[in-house]
Amino acid sequence: MDYRQSFGISAVGMSFERARVDVAAMNLANANTVREADGTGYQPLRVIARSAAPGSNFSDMIGETGLFTIGNAGRSFSIEGVDKPARMVHEPGHPYADAKGFVAYPAVDSATEMVTMMSAMRAYEANVAAMNTARNLALKALEIGGGAN
Repeated sequence: MDYRQSFGISAVGMSFERARVDVAAMNLANANTVREADGTGYQPLRVIARSAAPGSNFSDMIGETGLFTIGNAGRSFSIEGVDKPARMVHEPGHPYADAKGFVAYPAVDSATEMVTMMSAMRAYEANVAAMNTARNLALKALEIGGGAN
């Protein structure tokens, strides 16, 4: 059995989950960043997983070498802005408040971002466990094969 495929699958999974953690952390860090009067400011982000093209099979997705590459991993997801209206908070004394006393903050839901971060961390850990299991199986196979001489 070629263990490189299972290592590649785990590597792509870890890359995707790390991107989810990074984006959730960035969203949380900018949750209280004020938008300016012209509407510019932080736009919340999401990691979007890309499915394979219709009609493609698994071997097409992992490439000719039988190993996921960083290039393939980069095409498996993208980071896109979320087009949601700003969260309006009534703070009449704030320097960026509009005429009615409302300040526009990015549409970041802290609870959703925390759940995303926790689930991504658990999925990352599961990919690490799968990779370690495949590594241990490969080492045992080498150990068994080496003992036959």
